[in-house]
Amino acid sequence: MRTVIWLIGLLAFPVFASQTVWKWVDGQGVTHFSDTPVAGATKVEIATSNRDARPAPPTYSSRPATEPVNTGPSYRNFEIWKPVPDQSFINTGGQVTVNLRVDPALQTDHQIVLTIDGRPMEGFSRNTQQFDLKNIPRGTHVAVAQIMDGRGTKLQETAPVTFYVRQESVAQPPVGPNLRPPPKPRS
Repeated sequence: MRTVIWLIGLLAFPVFASQTVWKWVDGQGVTHFSDTPVAGATKVEIATSNRDARPAPPTYSSRPATEPVNTGPSYRNFEIWKPVPDQSFINTGGQVTVNLRVDPALQTDHQIVLTIDGRPMEGFSRNTQQFDLKNIPRGTHVAVAQIMDGRGTKLQETAPVTFYVRQESVAQPPVGPNLRPPPKPRS
């Protein structure tokens, strides 16, 4: 335990050069660290600096999480801009429009595939940037678009966009202060 505290203390202080630390395991299996060499110890270089060790805040982008498989040109901007994240479609009969932005323009040998909940949407032109979807069932859905090359290799993917479809019914009537009947008068 002392060794762990010592090591944490060593790493906590900013130093402007690398430190040499010696590491060894004793006969009982306990790992030790020291700044002086010991028989059987291995040398460990610890680079330290006065830089802030906190990780950078996450950045959100419509760029792909992984690099494109193909080495061809990538698109600077490829995103789903409609629906916006967490948008609700209420009483639309399951009609949802998905709009994409692609910059620069889609190359002639590339195509766009839109997936809803992991299933590709069929019956659309492969170079369209607007998808008018019909009969989307009520519930939570995730839209993702992909740019594919002529061989079917995925080149780029948008960030996923979650949206909700709500259809009011007799089984699930709308509720809210303006939709409830007024309370009955008490006698």
